[in-house]
Amino acid sequence: MSHGGDIYRNKVNIDFSVNLNPLGIRDEMKEALIRSLDRCEEYPDQEQRIIREKIATEEGLDYGNVFAGCGASELIPAIIRSIAPDNALIFAPSYTGYERALDNAGVDICYHNTLKESDYDLTMDDLSSITYKTGLVFLCDPINPTGKNIRSDVLEEVIRKADSAGTKVLLDESFYLMSERCRSSYRSKSIELLKQYDNLYILRSFTKLFNVPGIRAGVVFASHEAIKEIHNKLPEWNLPVTSEAAISAGYDLLKNKSFMRQTLDTIKSGRDYLTVNLRGFGFKVYDSDTSFVLFEGPTGLKEKLLQSGILIRECSDYEGLGEGFYRIAVRNEADNKELIDRIGENIV
Repeated sequence: MSHGGDIYRNKVNIDFSVNLNPLGIRDEMKEALIRSLDRCEEYPDQEQRIIREKIATEEGLDYGNVFAGCGASELIPAIIRSIAPDNALIFAPSYTGYERALDNAGVDICYHNTLKESDYDLTMDDLSSITYKTGLVFLCDPINPTGKNIRSDVLEEVIRKADSAGTKVLLDESFYLMSERCRSSYRSKSIELLKQYDNLYILRSFTKLFNVPGIRAGVVFASHEAIKEIHNKLPEWNLPVTSEAAISAGYDLLKNKSFMRQTLDTIKSGRDYLTVNLRGFGFKVYDSDTSFVLFEGPTGLKEKLLQSGILIRECSDYEGLGEGFYRIAVRNEADNKELIDRIGENIV
């Protein structure tokens, strides 16, 4: 399966295929990671006591509601193994990593394709696909690849309906911290829903907002019993000291209102610039609330841009999409302009 970030087999000067904070990594994060190396001769705490207590306090949860891991790519398979569903429902198009994890666990995948006419938003009409036979539902907020936040009433209804059907829900909020919903608070409404519904699992990634994809860092929130089962499915000492440091420093930065405001303002400004200019080329561009934009353009655009050292995410491997669909990150002003200039040269 294809993902973004393949800079190792391509000659890339500007990578628009991965969606990271355009402001780059903060000095506070670098310093925390460097300090963590002083602990490299220690085994990490298998119970993650210190970091779990910190996360729980920041999110208004109990210690038993939290566990950390080496990013979503480690936690998603562990969650699936802990639930052991016969089948899983994916609202397509959606992040392709779910398919990989489900295939590896031998879980049957059921797709429900959202409508292009609705810009692939999740609507109340789509929820009829959840039945008592559904074992696990995957949600992504904001949706990957469109970048739109799920409407609050739709999100709550998915969880309520799934709960009534005896179905688990995995809500992936990997890009939530870089979405418009975070302007008032980094705490999502889903944390309150977690206190009401035992069927809910919430996943967060720290690599995007804090620009540390090389340091795998993620968190799962769930009921006490669910967290125990997830812990049992993970390796011993699964959280390196560097990942623990990244999560801890990340929560400190989340309380920095200036950092969050500057990040969200930069993302919005860049997103608006890209959207306006891509539409100016006559492309179909989907509205986004976060750090990436989905659009339809000419086939072969990825290969043409690679000749200029620019890598974008080609999305034909997403269920429900096809050739000519592309996802691009919001980067800094100079990079965004360079991309638009190169696209203009290649479509003339």
